[in-house]
Amino acid sequence: MVGLVTGIGLVGWGGIASIGGLVAGALALQQRMRDGRAKDGQQDRVVRNDAGIPPGGPAADISPYEAYKLGVERKVAEFSTARQSTVIKIVHHDPDEYVDHDTAVEVIDTLRKAGPDAKIDVVLHTPGGISSATQQILHALLNHKGPKTAYVPYRAKSAGTMIALACDEIVMGPSAVLGPIDPQYSWLPAHYLAELPSDKSADRISDEMLVLSKMAKQAMKEARRFACEYVNDAHKQDGSCSLTDDLIGGGRNHDYPILPDEAKGFGLKVRTNMPDACYGICQPPPKDEPFLIVSMFNAEDGEKIDPAKAPQLPRDRNGFRLGRDVFR
Repeated sequence: MVGLVTGIGLVGWGGIASIGGLVAGALALQQRMRDGRAKDGQQDRVVRNDAGIPPGGPAADISPYEAYKLGVERKVAEFSTARQSTVIKIVHHDPDEYVDHDTAVEVIDTLRKAGPDAKIDVVLHTPGGISSATQQILHALLNHKGPKTAYVPYRAKSAGTMIALACDEIVMGPSAVLGPIDPQYSWLPAHYLAELPSDKSADRISDEMLVLSKMAKQAMKEARRFACEYVNDAHKQDGSCSLTDDLIGGGRNHDYPILPDEAKGFGLKVRTNMPDACYGICQPPPKDEPFLIVSMFNAEDGEKIDPAKAPQLPRDRNGFRLGRDVFR
């Protein structure tokens, strides 16, 4: 569907007539799209509907996002049945999604209801999250006695890496990545922030930065302690904290990608035979439909608006321009 927003400024009837033509064209385009889908019968729905809804069924006309959610739930259920396990899904796509305290509550409750000896599969696709929430999740996983496997089809960075390390083994996609687990404090790398007083004289550092530096130093100390405590023994080949110490203070950028071969080189218990279901569980949701925005502000009396002169933005596979089309 094409949304149409019209802004009418100081214009004459010629401009309004142009708007009417554009509206009629947009409605005609929408109708042609509907007719095209109808001509194709139910085949388009069979191909694009991943929610397991029979074509023509009572719920066949649900929104793409609802169909997406049902499809993910179906894949989780199928994976759980095939593995005879309880699946914990920690999947984040939007920039404002991360491991937070709601995530911790969901994981703790899932483990509590699964029973102490249940097989647990953690499907991870996340950029990281809050340290305190992550520590709660790690504590819950450490105290769960059943077997625990982490699945990382694409990425599990920062806090996601720590959650993976808390499991008995890690299954990574061939091109999936883990990452360093060094804490970030006030949006800055805590490791470098803690070293600020040694790199710069105190008279050249503000009081606020000195306080942040001391807090970052404390954050580094705490991270080393709880990371070593919660990493699964299966990944500690020498029984020491050398693995987590390296991942925290090894001099890597926080976004450094650790691919499977390098992860194995660290001594992690990693394999790469990723089930297809996990890729499906981590697929991103459908994007919002683009809007056609028609602006009449500053148009001259009688001026016609030529759509061909609009900025030409990239188009998606359905022929819609990506982003917003602005006609001035």
